[in-house]
Amino acid sequence: MAITTRARMASFLSIAALLVAGIAGAQYVGARSQPVVDGSEPGSGGGGDGVAGICIAPAAPEADREGPPPSAEECNDTIDDPIVSDPGECGEKVSGTGPDAIVSYTPCPGDDEPVVTDPYDGAQKVEPTPGMAGVNPTAFDKVVVGDDGRTLTIFFWSGVEPCYVLDHVDVDAGKNAITVTLYQGHDASVGDVPCIEIALLKKVMVQLDEPVDDRRILDGAV
Repeated sequence: MAITTRARMASFLSIAALLVAGIAGAQYVGARSQPVVDGSEPGSGGGGDGVAGICIAPAAPEADREGPPPSAEECNDTIDDPIVSDPGECGEKVSGTGPDAIVSYTPCPGDDEPVVTDPYDGAQKVEPTPGMAGVNPTAFDKVVVGDDGRTLTIFFWSGVEPCYVLDHVDVDAGKNAITVTLYQGHDASVGDVPCIEIALLKKVMVQLDEPVDDRRILDGAV
């Protein structure tokens, strides 16, 4: 039986169409059968396994297609970025209750950088008040020399007045070093007044007759 060229071409095209339909249908079923994780829709781009389904519309005629074609909501090529963290994981978190509670803080994306402040900025400025009782030398914590080279800002730890009052400051300026000694006492004129026992950072300004230059500054109370 002789087969014409037109008949051969028609048969070839029919076989090719069947192969394309079979491949497309397998891809379509694979995309439609993605597992649902955490209640999210397959291919939604969020939740699930983080990778949306990629659907290819079958090339077979409408009459030969099984099921409706996939919609844009069901299939797309969106892939979630697994590096992006959940915004709910940042900020302040409290674990536990009452005195045993633990408070932690995790910076959130876009938060400003923390501002580092100088703890000496909050020091209380005081002036010497001569005539205190029970005067004793008190060590200082830090000395800052002013731009003029003659002004000293002396930081020291003290307590609440009238129990802790700066009485006077002695300065012994030598050739190679300057010795500064702070003296504190309590104000006996106010009587027996109780004071809360807390540490306070204070500072006092001292003016020298000559610039410090390259001389060392020593603590006379140490």
